Amino acid sequence: DAILSTGVEVHLNTRIGNEEGDIPFEKLREEFDAVYIAIGAHTDKKIGIEGENSHGVISAVEMLRNIGEEKMPDFKDKTVVVIGGGNVAMDCTRSSIRLGAKKVIIAYRRRQDDMTALPEEIEGAIAEGAELYGLKAPHHIEADAEGNVAALWAEPQIIGPIDAWGRARPIHADVELERIPCDVIVVAIGQGIELRPFEEAGIKIKRGTISALSSSELANNEGVFAGGDCVTGPATVIRAIAAGKVAAANIDEYLGYNHTISCDVVIPDPSIDDKRPCGRIQMHETEAGERKHTFEPIECGMTKQEACQEAGRCLRCDKFGFSTLKGGRTLKW
Repeated sequence: DAILSTGVEVHLNTRIGNEEGDIPFEKLREEFDAVYIAIGAHTDKKIGIEGENSHGVISAVEMLRNIGEEKMPDFKDKTVVVIGGGNVAMDCTRSSIRLGAKKVIIAYRRRQDDMTALPEEIEGAIAEGAELYGLKAPHHIEADAEGNVAALWAEPQIIGPIDAWGRARPIHADVELERIPCDVIVVAIGQGIELRPFEEAGIKIKRGTISALSSSELANNEGVFAGGDCVTGPATVIRAIAAGKVAAANIDEYLGYNHTISCDVVIPDPSIDDKRPCGRIQMHETEAGERKHTFEPIECGMTKQEACQEAGRCLRCDKFGFSTLKGGRTLKW
C-alpha cells in the first residue's frame, strides 16, 4: 500500500516473453525510457538423478510456498529426507519437523563445517531432532510399484582437495551405495531464474544469472537495469533492497535528473570516540522440545539491558553506510 500510494501503476497476471499472450521484452524497451528487471529466483532446481519425478519428491520452493499460503503438506508419521545444506534446506527441515514427520534427515554431500546455512540454523535443526547425514551425495531415487518414493540412494563421499572457492571438495568414496529409506524427499539445492525470455531478447546471461554492472545497468542494453536475486543468485532481502536503491538512483541520473534524498530532521555529527567494540546480542529462543511442535516465532525478544546494549553498538549507518550501496555513490544519496 505504501508503494502503491506513490502512484505506481501495477499490471497483474502479465507475462514477459514471446509466447502467445505474452508481452515481448523488446516492446517494453520501446514503450518505456528505462526498464528494471527484478524477477528474483523463483523456479526449482533439479538434481538431475534417476527417479526424481517419483511421487513424493517435492521442491523446497513448492513446499515453502504452500506453507506460506497455509496449504500444509501432510508429513505426519513420515520419514523425510531434505537434500541440501543451505538456509532454505534448514527451513524445510525444521518445517518438516513441525508438520509431524516421525524422522527428518538432512542429506548433504559435504561436511557440516562446509554447509552454507547459518550455524544457528543448523544447530537449531539438530536440536529439534533432525539427523545430519554428511558426505552423502544423492545418486538415485528408488520408487515402489505405484511410483511412490521408497528410498534415496546416496553415494558416500570423502573430503578432498580445496577448490577455487577455498572449500574442501568432496570426492567419491570407494564403498557401496547407501540406501536411506524415506517417504518424502525435499530437494533444496537452490533456486533457478526464469531467464529464457530475456536471453531471447539479447540480454547477457552469465552462470545462470543476468549479467549487470555495479550500477545495475546492463552492458550493451542502454536503459535496461537489473538487480536482486536474478543478478546475484538467491541471496538476502537486504541485498535485494540495496540493489533496488542503487538502480533507482542510477535510473534517476540516466533519465537526466539528479534528485537527492533529503531529510528535514537535523542530525548531529556522530561521535565514535566512546564506541568500544562490543559483541552482538544472542537472542534467547524457546526450548527446542516445545518450539518444534508449532510454527509460532521462536525468538523471545531482548530484555531492556540487551536492547540498550545492542542500540549502543550502532555506528550511524546514515553517516557511514553509503559505501555499502554500490554504483558510484559512496558519499551521497
